[in-house]
Amino acid sequence: MKENHLHALSHSLDLLKDTYNYNHWIYSLLRRYHGGDVCEVGAGTGNLTQFFLNASRVLCVEPEEEYCAVLRKLAAVHLNLEVFKGGLAECARIPSVGGAFDTVVCVNVLEHIKDDGEAVDLMKSLLKADGRLLLYVPAAPWAYGQLDRQLGHYRRYSRKMIRSLSIKCGIKLEHCIYVNFPGAFGWFLHSRLMGRTMIAPENARAVDRLVPFISAVERLLPPITGQSIFAVMRKTDA
Repeated sequence: MKENHLHALSHSLDLLKDTYNYNHWIYSLLRRYHGGDVCEVGAGTGNLTQFFLNASRVLCVEPEEEYCAVLRKLAAVHLNLEVFKGGLAECARIPSVGGAFDTVVCVNVLEHIKDDGEAVDLMKSLLKADGRLLLYVPAAPWAYGQLDRQLGHYRRYSRKMIRSLSIKCGIKLEHCIYVNFPGAFGWFLHSRLMGRTMIAPENARAVDRLVPFISAVERLLPPITGQSIFAVMRKTDA
C-alpha cells in the first residue's frame, strides 16, 4: 500500500514541478509570514524550497530517499540549505534543531500523518519563542474520495478542525483562510464522484492557467470553502 501511495505522490509532485503559477500562489500566501531561519517539513522534491533560499538557513526534512537525492543537488549549490533524511520525530530529537527556527513550513503534508496533533506538537518544538508554523492542507471533508485514499490522506480539513488542532496543541491560531474555491468542487467531482486515483496532467495544467484569475478574485472575495486551507500558528510560550 505504501508503494501505491508513493507512486501517486511522485506523480503529483512531478505535475506540481511544472505548475509554476500554482506553486507561486502558495508561496504568495506564505511570503508575508515567513522569515528568519526556515524548516520545511516534507519538502518533497523542492517545488517550494526554491522560494526560501534567501533565508540564512533552510532545513528540509524529508523521509523518502528519492526526494532527498533531488534536494541534495539543490543543496550542493546553496550552502544555506541542509537536507535531513528521516521523519519529523527523528529530526525533532536532534538537540541543535529544537527551538532553532523562526518559521516551520508544512505544505500538503499534515493530512498524510495519522496523529496530526503529535505532528503539530513536534513542529512547535522546532520553533523559537514567537516563531510561526505555516500550514497548508487539503480542505473540504465533504470532497474526500478515492484520490485522497490513493495519495494516503487521512483527512481533509475544515477551519473548525484547524481551530481545534491549535487549541489541543497550545499554539495560537493567528490566521486561517480557505483557498481555491472552484478547486474544491473539481476535487469532489474527480475524487469522490468519478473515483479517480491520479491527477490528470491536463487538469493540472488547466488549473495552473486559471490560478492568476482565481487568486485575484479571492484576494477581493475570501471564499467560504476551498480546495485547501492556509493557516498561521504562533508559538507564544517561551
